[in-house]
Amino acid sequence: MTHIQHTPFAKVASVFTGLALMLSMGVAAPAQAQTATNAQLQAQLQVLLAQLAALQAQLNGGVAVGKCNFTRDLTVGSTGADVTCLQTYLTSTGHFTFSGGATGYFGPITQSAVARWQASNGVAPAVGYFGPISRAKYNAIVTIVVPPVVDDDDDDDDTAGLSGGEASLTAYNFRSEDGSGNEGESGVEIATAEFDVDDGDVRVERMEITFEASDNGLEDRPWDYFDSISVWSGGDRLEEVDAGDRDEWSETTDDVYVLWLTNLNEIVREGDTAELTIMADISSSIDTDDLDQEFIISIDDRGIRAVDSEGIQQYIGNDNDTVTFDFGAELTGDLTIRSSSDDPDASILVADEDRVSDEFTVFAFEIRNEEDVEVLLNDLTIDVDTNGGSDADEMIRDATLVIDGDDFDGDINTASIDFNDLDFEIDGDETVTVELMISLNRQDGNYSASGESLQFSIDGVDLDAEGLDSGDNSDVGGSADSAVHTVSLTGIEVQALSTSQAVVTPGSSASDTYGTYTIRFEVEAIDEDAYIATTTADSGTVGVAYDINGSSFSGTETAVLSSNATTQDGFYRVNEGDVRTFTLTVTLNPTTAGTFSVELESVRFNDSASFTGSTLFTIDSNNQDYETDPIYIAN
Repeated sequence: MTHIQHTPFAKVASVFTGLALMLSMGVAAPAQAQTATNAQLQAQLQVLLAQLAALQAQLNGGVAVGKCNFTRDLTVGSTGADVTCLQTYLTSTGHFTFSGGATGYFGPITQSAVARWQASNGVAPAVGYFGPISRAKYNAIVTIVVPPVVDDDDDDDDTAGLSGGEASLTAYNFRSEDGSGNEGESGVEIATAEFDVDDGDVRVERMEITFEASDNGLEDRPWDYFDSISVWSGGDRLEEVDAGDRDEWSETTDDVYVLWLTNLNEIVREGDTAELTIMADISSSIDTDDLDQEFIISIDDRGIRAVDSEGIQQYIGNDNDTVTFDFGAELTGDLTIRSSSDDPDASILVADEDRVSDEFTVFAFEIRNEEDVEVLLNDLTIDVDTNGGSDADEMIRDATLVIDGDDFDGDINTASIDFNDLDFEIDGDETVTVELMISLNRQDGNYSASGESLQFSIDGVDLDAEGLDSGDNSDVGGSADSAVHTVSLTGIEVQALSTSQAVVTPGSSASDTYGTYTIRFEVEAIDEDAYIATTTADSGTVGVAYDINGSSFSGTETAVLSSNATTQDGFYRVNEGDVRTFTLTVTLNPTTAGTFSVELESVRFNDSASFTGSTLFTIDSNNQDYETDPIYIAN
């Protein structure tokens, strides 16, 4: 015969099963219990159920939990352990769902859950007031609640990764960040809660944020103002809730609402300061009149909850420490036009007598959106100064605007180029670079290819943009100008190589002192041979011109131009496609002492050894690569 070892749990379960079966089938109890009434049997059954739950919990390594002990009526505004127990029970029955969990506060969500429970259990009226009738029904249907015990081999998940002893949270401060947010604006920092952590590490788990409208005459429900609210620490988002969802909010009193963020899971080490920043996305559909609303925001005295390495709950907050937050109209964009480092230096645009020229990049500028809102760029006009007798549409064949890689064709007029219907979006806080590319008409007598030049510019009135969502016009300011580009039938490229300067005193007297300045540069001939005169001076029709900068100069100056290019009839010839090196040496012997520097001003060239019909390549005066350092020369 097999012997079965009965545990206390098995014995109780056996008795419970027998009694329950007899009661359900109307079978008489055993002889020893025949004198007992049904009421007595029901009482014995409740005792056995309690013993069964306790034994089951011991076998599972857990603790049996008794049913809620309600001794008072519960309604909106009630707080306490009995409210927490009621919320836990309603959650287990599927009547209560709230992201904040069992908070211990009886709010509208709890009231709705109680009403649903009352309706499903025949309690009338089902209005969400938990009074004597509801308590009686609860006691009649609830016995012992045994929480399931899950063994996941993690002895203490709540304290994992924490060290030290019982922690303390001190020096709480709630500081304002951005005092306002514009309609439709995202990532607005509202406030930061900071506090010190002493005596041990903690894991911050929950934050309870209170919003109170300051103007009862306006819309006072925060979910009509915020799309989302999140908590951040050290650049990491800890949790985000859908603040536009009414169910995420709990109303404590009139015009005071609470938002719970319950899964922060942020570890703060002993001796460190916690900094928890509240960030929001503002609704884009706030009524105009309601934009005057202001919210007073705080964290309750126990609004921040953390657990330390001992498993002890720690709380901090101060409902008297508040910040205010208000709203502005939807942003439309604030655009600034400014110069770009990509703007090309002054150059020679080589035209052709028989065909359309190559394409040249002649202008680059930036458009900066200063606001955190998307802007739609509609139209843009670039002004053209030909600095001569021809019109822009006579000289320019095609014009293309390139904005961050997207191409747009322009309409060329006598003094401008229009780019319409761009429909280009500029993100908030973004800077885009805009480039203008052109090709020249063939030079067939419609304009002169010698002596003509082109310069391009833009300012605020030349740009039309609007807020992508609002449709209202954006503010536009600033300006930018291109370098002056010379048009010619032949061309050169000039590249700076080096500059140097020195003071020489060959004699014993100060009057013998003079300075020597050297500028080296390269010249490349484009399309045809380029001829550059060997002459040089600080003015006049010469091959290379220079400027003397610094103190006002009077005295003796000499200049010499040398090159490794071939000479022909008093000109240096640079063959088409070749690059040659030029050296300009200037000697200054002033009659009055001073500080002087020398700068390359221009290079004049032609397609023949003649000044007639020559073209002037002008160096950008802002390009310091072509200017020597200043030196002091005594007289």
